[in-house]
Amino acid sequence: MSDVTAELQTAIKLHQSGCLSEAGELYADIVKKKPGHSDAHHLLGVVEFQRAAFDKALDLIDTAISLCPQAAIYHSNRGRVLKAVGKNTAAASAFARALYLQPGVPESLSDLAGALIDSGEPDTAILFAKRAIERGPDLASGHYNYGLAATSLNEFSSARKAFERAVDLAPGFAPALFELGCSHQAENNDDMAERYYRRAIATDPLLIEAHANLGNILRSRSVLEEAIAHYDAALNEDPEHAVVHGNRGVALQEMGDTVGALSAYDRALALDPENAETQRNRAQLLLQMGRLPEGWAGFEWRWKTKHFASILRNWHCPQWNGRPQRDATVLVHAEQGFGDTIQFARYLPMMAAKVGRVVLECPAPLSKLMARCEGVDDVIVSGSPLPVFDFHIPMMSLPGIFATDLNTIPDDIPYLSIASELRDAWSERIGGKGRFRIGVVWKGSDQHQRNTWRSPGLAALQPLLKVQDVHWVSLQKDDEASDLRIEKMTSTLLALGGLLRDFSDTAAVMAHLDLIITPDTAVAHLAGALGRPVWLMLPHVAEWRWLMTRDDSPWYPTMRLYRQHIRGDWTEAVGRMTVDLQDVIGAKS
Repeated sequence: MSDVTAELQTAIKLHQSGCLSEAGELYADIVKKKPGHSDAHHLLGVVEFQRAAFDKALDLIDTAISLCPQAAIYHSNRGRVLKAVGKNTAAASAFARALYLQPGVPESLSDLAGALIDSGEPDTAILFAKRAIERGPDLASGHYNYGLAATSLNEFSSARKAFERAVDLAPGFAPALFELGCSHQAENNDDMAERYYRRAIATDPLLIEAHANLGNILRSRSVLEEAIAHYDAALNEDPEHAVVHGNRGVALQEMGDTVGALSAYDRALALDPENAETQRNRAQLLLQMGRLPEGWAGFEWRWKTKHFASILRNWHCPQWNGRPQRDATVLVHAEQGFGDTIQFARYLPMMAAKVGRVVLECPAPLSKLMARCEGVDDVIVSGSPLPVFDFHIPMMSLPGIFATDLNTIPDDIPYLSIASELRDAWSERIGGKGRFRIGVVWKGSDQHQRNTWRSPGLAALQPLLKVQDVHWVSLQKDDEASDLRIEKMTSTLLALGGLLRDFSDTAAVMAHLDLIITPDTAVAHLAGALGRPVWLMLPHVAEWRWLMTRDDSPWYPTMRLYRQHIRGDWTEAVGRMTVDLQDVIGAKS
């Protein structure tokens, strides 16, 4: 055995044991001694590839190929280097060459499938992945690349089975574990997704997207500190990942760290200024901080976000810009929740002073109530045919049009009203005459993505509901009967929620109440717009409209805010309300 052969065998053993530096030194020594030694060039190139020195790796492997063009493995490793630097078409050519020289090798078939996937050719890729599996049924990468190709072709069931087989064959195959996480997350099965992301990270702690996606799941569950830790782990590997900076900003905002959140949003937008989601989130943060003019301007980005794109309509006319148009008809269209429409209906009289006619399009449950709003000439129920109009404007663009800041919020309360006949019709049904009458809501709609966050639930209000000399009236729409039954409170509250046909009915009931207590729902806005006394229960970090620390609202003068002091714990806030209510009742006695 020659000295070079012995040295090469020693180098290979070191290489296989993970001693890259030592192996590289021996390969380099062989290259120096024998410049025509193709294997030494090739293996030194593989070492440089493993060190992420891709240019050096490619030069060395190209030299090896020039010395021995028929070695299929050289072409395969050349393809892997090219794929690592994103040159997928060239990588596919290298893998194809390897297969030409040595047909049917499962690894080369799988590698070619992977390069074709990254080149945007999943139809062809899936054929090579299938051949790889046929030739090497126990090749985990073959199943993995089949799964990737199937995912690209929207064959999600086949993809999941392929990823599961890859993990069966290689339990520590982090990319396959990650893809299984994505598969379950896409089906809103966050529990399974979390398990796979955690397994992927345990195997490969540097897997950026697994950290990012796990962070998103944890953030959705309000496990904010751990979510931020995963975002930080992702950013440690890729400091210029704009989306992760943006999601980190959301988590910081939900923790109440406005300075940190704004910094994260600004960093995200420095990297990707056109990211509409981040622009909208930043705008809402500015509104929450009381920087209203900046917030309104940024909030217009909402129409470029994924959610709003689904409700975006093609209008035949321009958007109203706030200038006087004395002969024009302007269509104002509600765009989000009931509460938003009620809150911003205050701008309709101001608008009516500038244009000929105001036509409001809104959901049916609000139509009767809005028809009585000053300045509204006509109300169209959402989904009904629209009349002729000259301009349109989304309801939530009105504050920006009127350059609203904290000092100029229209607070001419009440700006909504009810017909006396409807008010009188509910008089006898409410009961409790001579007692302090309080309407209560304990949760919002399950359709709201923050409903768990914002809703205390009926059980949390039990200390409050034990206050004496109160006639309690339930205004709860969803699950009223079942919640009262479960909490054994059917005799504690008069259940009217199920009888309320629309917001006009709710408003009529409120006219007979001394106080309304509610979480952040449309009922709060309705009470405030009617000028009724209302106590609003807010989570630790509430929506932008309630600002940060105030216990009053510039939007509604008759409203008092009760904020959580500890995230997720309603005990203290309900306790303060209970004491305050006892004082109110005592003062009435």
